[in-house]
Amino acid sequence: MEINIIDIVAIDEKKQTLNLIIMDNLTWFDSEDHIDKIQQKILFYEQYIENQLFVEYPSKKQWPIVIQVVFEYNPSDEGLLFIQEAQSVMDDLGYHLEFINYGDLE
Repeated sequence: MEINIIDIVAIDEKKQTLNLIIMDNLTWFDSEDHIDKIQQKILFYEQYIENQLFVEYPSKKQWPIVIQVVFEYNPSDEGLLFIQEAQSVMDDLGYHLEFINYGDLE
């Protein structure tokens, strides 16, 4: 996982949301390191939202922003706790944070 890049920006015209997608291909053998990398990536996305997103997509300024983390591997117990905490923090900041298992995608 590269920390300082935006993996995918998807515009959902039907739902009228801007979806910023993080592709997480890391295993959970070292949960602490994995969580640290996800936190850094989410913070990078937050900075992108605040500083660059609407420069690139000015017509979508009123649309809700959804950050989606797509896991290749199921999270560990520590990872699941992190997910709950991260969702609460991001909700407080006004962003919706979703975690998706790659195998669950349609």
